[in-house]
Amino acid sequence: MKRLIILLAAAMLLLLAGCSKAVGGSYRLEYITSDGVRLPPSNLGMNISFELSEDGIGTAVYGSTPMDITWVEEGSEVVVTSPYAELRFSRDGDNLILHDNGTLLFFTPVEEEEDDRKN
Repeated sequence: MKRLIILLAAAMLLLLAGCSKAVGGSYRLEYITSDGVRLPPSNLGMNISFELSEDGIGTAVYGSTPMDITWVEEGSEVVVTSPYAELRFSRDGDNLILHDNGTLLFFTPVEEEEDDRKN
């Protein structure tokens, strides 16, 4: 469990990125799978989201703490870099997935209407 929490914190630091202009926008951590078990982030007290700009910069938010990130597409991966680490994500349709030793973090796009309701 401690490893999973550390992984989630690292993901927050780097949060996701996009593979092309079509990837820009808002994303949030939708669910996590570990050892075949699917967990909602709320069960772990995790609230992770990010905003990706088409110019390769963005902001990741873990809880209420924002962090500047950059992102680029490298082949079939999206590489997100923060001041603390570099994470590589794969794409599954519109979703971005972080892989780490059997643990997967699934990030899904947030619709603009949903963003507007939060403001």
